[in-house]
Amino acid sequence: MAYGLQQWRRSASRGQWQGRSGAPQIGILSDSMVARGEQLSAVSMVCVNAIGLVAGAVPRILPAAPEADIDAYLDRLDGLFVGGGQTNVHPSRYGQTVDEKRDGPFDEFRDEVALRLIPRALARGIPALFICRGFQELNVAFGGTLAKEPDDLPEEQRHGTPDADNEDARYRLRQKVALRKGGVLQQICGADSILVNSLHSFLIADLAPGLVAEAVADDGSIEAVSVEGASDFALGTLFHPDYWASSDHASARILAAFGDAVRRHAKAKGAA
Repeated sequence: MAYGLQQWRRSASRGQWQGRSGAPQIGILSDSMVARGEQLSAVSMVCVNAIGLVAGAVPRILPAAPEADIDAYLDRLDGLFVGGGQTNVHPSRYGQTVDEKRDGPFDEFRDEVALRLIPRALARGIPALFICRGFQELNVAFGGTLAKEPDDLPEEQRHGTPDADNEDARYRLRQKVALRKGGVLQQICGADSILVNSLHSFLIADLAPGLVAEAVADDGSIEAVSVEGASDFALGTLFHPDYWASSDHASARILAAFGDAVRRHAKAKGAA
């Protein structure tokens, strides 16, 4: 039986991943949030443990601070992970008007950092994995747009978060996506289609130039992309392979492929 969040918690509590001396380092972009009046940078432990347990690297938190020195963030990284979050990309970032109640909540600190960080990381050839909000940020950073799905869709047709009593149920694998024949994701997963989770109410409207659709849902929505001409691993998924990376075959293959690319990059840097 597949398992997700509870398994991550047990693994972390037992200390099953530890940074090795000289292990590659993957930067994880944080969310910006306020708790009890204090501004915090927060990262899901699902992301942290996926990087440590499956990708085999040391996670480094990159605070979503608007004044961040992006080049300093990237200088010692061997990989970049831009994951999901509790907020949406602000529509003004892709030229749309905003409905605060319908389109929010927002995290404009993260928007500011992500939209500068992503192009610079890819220009440097740093292997990168973009998940959910991270994929949306990738599309916006390259000039694409997003659109919110209708609010009145029945749950079986909805991409947004399903009703559930716990996190494993919310992240359950429930949506079939077809993979591009001969594409990056098909080669990684070794399949023509995979079953994924779906928690994103914002879909790709206009796919940005330079991005290639790698997975498409039954309704035609784009669920994964690669970056055309990227010098190394550069993949975005609207679904969350990080959540089931310890037990689902396709999810594990995606995180493992990312980890392999990060180690290659670190080795090439060391040789240089």
